[in-house]
Amino acid sequence: MRFGVCGGRSKAASVAAAGWDYIELGVAGELIPESENAAAWAEKKTALLALPLPCETFNLFVPSKLKLVGPEVNPAALTGYVHTALSRAAEVGGEVIVFGSGGARQLPVSGWSAEQAHEQLLWFLNQCADAHEKTGVVVAIEPLNRHECNLLHTVAEGAALAREVGRPGVRNLADTYHMERNGDESLADILASADCLAHVHTADTRRKAPGTGVYDHAALFTALREAGYDARVSIECNFTDGEFETELAQALAHLKQAYRSGQSAG
Repeated sequence: MRFGVCGGRSKAASVAAAGWDYIELGVAGELIPESENAAAWAEKKTALLALPLPCETFNLFVPSKLKLVGPEVNPAALTGYVHTALSRAAEVGGEVIVFGSGGARQLPVSGWSAEQAHEQLLWFLNQCADAHEKTGVVVAIEPLNRHECNLLHTVAEGAALAREVGRPGVRNLADTYHMERNGDESLADILASADCLAHVHTADTRRKAPGTGVYDHAALFTALREAGYDARVSIECNFTDGEFETELAQALAHLKQAYRSGQSAG
């Protein structure tokens, strides 16, 4: 298993020094898919390739101003954005892009049905699958808890959508924070989506750094082992003010111990 940290580029040196395997950066800010300025991208690319650890995964895929559902969708703009994002991710060694993008995929309060939104999401994910065929970069659907988005909430729903797309470039993600916040999901849902699981996010209780709460990461790794998943786990959490480096090191030690426990369980 490879362990990574979701965070800005300025955190990369600390993340590398603490022994993590990779950093998970934001698509919109680092791959700048909306920019056609070749010089700007060349500068970004040079900086990303010079980081002290690889940026194997990306999140913050689609900005909220670029709508994915509803009457304001711009198909041409989305198609260009997707192909540029995945192409640039591949150029710097990226393998997975996380599709959370709660603002962009928020269903309008009125005047637009869930069925219409579903068809729009299918169309968008097929653009991602087309781009995958050229780049090899996988887009992982991230279900977001019901408090943060009004569309696509559970691991089961994400898996169903990935299966409906039915193409290797679109898969699913399990985020233990969102699962806990929903309150009606369990690790069994990860097992049930094992066929399309491409990435995992985790944190401790209340989205704190792993090891500072009571979340059972050993049980998570047992479930991942049973699901046949041994790729990457990124932490997406809030660190205590002034304790970033300390908690960063402790979180990695906690996850590695939990991984060993999960591998030996049963």
